[in-house]
Amino acid sequence: MNTISLVPPGHLYAPLFLSDSNGSPLTPAESEALAFLLPLSRDYPDLPNWFRLKVVPGLRAGTRKLICIERQAQLVAVGIGKYEDSERKICTVRVAPSHFGKGFGLRLFDSLLSWLDTDQPHLTVSELKLPSFERIFDRYGFRHTSSHIGRYVPGVAEVSYNETAIL
Repeated sequence: MNTISLVPPGHLYAPLFLSDSNGSPLTPAESEALAFLLPLSRDYPDLPNWFRLKVVPGLRAGTRKLICIERQAQLVAVGIGKYEDSERKICTVRVAPSHFGKGFGLRLFDSLLSWLDTDQPHLTVSELKLPSFERIFDRYGFRHTSSHIGRYVPGVAEVSYNETAIL
């Protein structure tokens, strides 16, 4: 059974899940990234299982990319991309609230776009988080292609961009 550890004083996040879907231990970077992403669980309730069942195996197979940015030994931003034959997608981008507006989101997007080798990757965002991303999406010319109510949270729309990036 997976356990969650408490965050020690002075640390933003600490390692949290002990193993992936096959029982293999998560690396310290994987565990720290998952802990950092947990605040997104409000908009994506199955985030821990998605990370363990999809992201970690993809990282090990080379079809997922995890980008972590640290400042003063603290994780402040995380991005995850997915590069498969059928889809190129920016899966997740999170910047710590204390580091908003400092360019970390743009750095993550630039790195993921380069790795994905496309200017128009597929991505989705909760309508509740959309205001935080609209300027970035406009900057890159991402195209709104659809919205789906209740995909992750009942009554909340998940807004899709660049669905033609699904090959």
